[in-house]
Amino acid sequence: AVHARTAVTFAGVQSTINGGDVGVSPGTAITGAPAFEGGAGVEKDASVSSTFAASVLTSYAAAMAVRSDTHAMAIEIGGLTFTPGTYRSGSAINFAAGTVTLDGLNEPNP
Repeated sequence: AVHARTAVTFAGVQSTINGGDVGVSPGTAITGAPAFEGGAGVEKDASVSSTFAASVLTSYAAAMAVRSDTHAMAIEIGGLTFTPGTYRSGSAINFAAGTVTLDGLNEPNP
């Protein structure tokens, strides 16, 4: 799933969303044409995106209150693998250079 507060842009390389939604709330800007697999879809300013946006803000505040460290993210994260942790970016994040892998290190709920 890809969710953002203001906009999601798929530019250049064909992006595939497998089994998740693309959502924006409170914004409505989703540009580009990702391929969807496994029942995924687009949610513009919908309740699911609104709920997600509120949850993200709450989760972010909680994570920042107890974090021991954070990892700075590159602007281009395509082709990278991320393990459990708190990541931050001071700018837009780009997925154009390949698959982004979220590796839970075999934990059932990292």
